[in-house]
Amino acid sequence: MADMNQQDIAEYLAEAHVAHMVTIRPNGRPQVAPVWFLEDDGKAFVMADANAMKVRNIRRNPAVTLSIATDQRPLKYAVLNGNAKLFEGDIAPMLERILVHYDGPGRGAERAKELLAEDRMVLIEVQLTRLIGWKDGD
Repeated sequence: MADMNQQDIAEYLAEAHVAHMVTIRPNGRPQVAPVWFLEDDGKAFVMADANAMKVRNIRRNPAVTLSIATDQRPLKYAVLNGNAKLFEGDIAPMLERILVHYDGPGRGAERAKELLAEDRMVLIEVQLTRLIGWKDGD
């Protein structure tokens, strides 16, 4: 495995991969949840149900890690560390961007409208403090 440079990491994160988000439970144990995310200008945005365990954990402890790995060759892996908070403001534009990124323009926009109408979604904003990545060597 070889280290990825920042451009490699940015290109990898621009692809639609499921991340595993690690938050800390009240008892200090890690809690892991698969999430859809979007990296944008030094931040990662994660959509979540307002009642999700990860949201409750972040309210107590903002330290989070996102782990993104391929399961087929060529293998790639990125780890994003940061501090999370609930996004304040209109979540609709970013929520739609995330859904379009994973589901495409038609289905993504439709699903965004459905979720926004349910009024149960929040957006987690992670200020990234460290990004590292590895890939199969050449």
